[in-house]
Amino acid sequence: MSIHKNVCDFIGNTPLLELKKLFPETSSHVLAKMECYNPTSIKDRAVLHMIRAAMENGFITKNTEVVEASSGNTAIAIASLGAIIGYKTRIYMSELCSIERLQVLNAYGAKVILTPGIEHTRGARERAIEYCENNKGKTFFLNQHGNPENGNAHQLTTGPELWEQTNGNIDAIIIGLGTAGTFDGLSTFFKKKNPQIKIIAFEPAASPVYSGGKQGRHKIIGIGPGFISENFERARDNLDELFLVSDDDAFEWTRKIAKIEGILTGPTSGASAWVANELIKRPVYSGKNIILFFYDTGERYLSTPDLFPVDNTEKVI
Repeated sequence: MSIHKNVCDFIGNTPLLELKKLFPETSSHVLAKMECYNPTSIKDRAVLHMIRAAMENGFITKNTEVVEASSGNTAIAIASLGAIIGYKTRIYMSELCSIERLQVLNAYGAKVILTPGIEHTRGARERAIEYCENNKGKTFFLNQHGNPENGNAHQLTTGPELWEQTNGNIDAIIIGLGTAGTFDGLSTFFKKKNPQIKIIAFEPAASPVYSGGKQGRHKIIGIGPGFISENFERARDNLDELFLVSDDDAFEWTRKIAKIEGILTGPTSGASAWVANELIKRPVYSGKNIILFFYDTGERYLSTPDLFPVDNTEKVI
C-alpha cells in the first residue's frame, strides 16, 4: 500500500464504467468517465493545473487571495486546494446554487459572496473582476472561463487517460458547456488524435447562449454560465453537434443514474446521460463507443427542489 503526502495525489486517473444497466437495449457502448471519484469533482484537474501555473509565474503566493466566479465545483476545488497549498479564497457565486455547496465552501475556509440568481455566473464573474481591479497586488483572478491552462489540464491528463483506457477506440465524446475548459482541452486533444471522433456538446435549453440564444433561468447547475467563454471560442471549430437539454430531462436522468446504476451524481451528469440516450437512437452509433462524464457527487444537490424528492417514505405513528 502506498502512502500519499496530500490529497493532490488523488486527482485524476479516474475509472471508466460501461453503463449497461442504464442503457440495456443498445448495441452502443456508453462509457462514463467517473470524475466524481476525484477528491471533489472533475474541476480538481483544471484548478490544480491553473494554480500551479500561476504559482510558477509568481502570481500566487501565501499572501495572495485567489478570486473566482463559479457555480460551485470550480469554487470547491479552489477552496480545497487553498486549504492544502495555503492561499486565501474568495468566491463569487449565484444565489441559485445549492446550500450544500455554500456549506462545503465555508468548511474549507473560503469567503463567499452570493450574487443575484438572474445573472447566473456572468454577473458573478463581472463582480469578481471588479473586486480584483479594486484590489490589485493582493488578488489573483483565476479566470476559469478564459485561462488556457483550464483546457491544457485536460489535454495533459483527461484526454490521454481516456485514450489509454479505450485503446483509442472512441467514436463520440459528450461534454457539457460551462466554462468550456473541458470542451477546449478534450476537443483539441481528440481531433488531433482522430478527426473522425465526434465532439458532442450540450447546454441548458432554458439558457441556450452557446447556441446563439438568450440567457435565461435554468436548473442545471454547472453549465450554462450566461455568456460565451473564451475557452469555447478557442475550440469552436472542433464542435460537431450541440444539444439543448431541458431541466426536467436532466433531473429525470440524474434520478435514473441513482436508481439504476447506484451512482449519486449531479444534474449535469444526468444531462450527459440524456444526450447519450438521444445518440444511441441513431443507427450510425450502433456498436460504437460513446464517452460521457459523471462530473461530481449528487450529495451537493440534495436540497435542490424537485431533483431528489422524498416520495417513497412512510412515517410510523
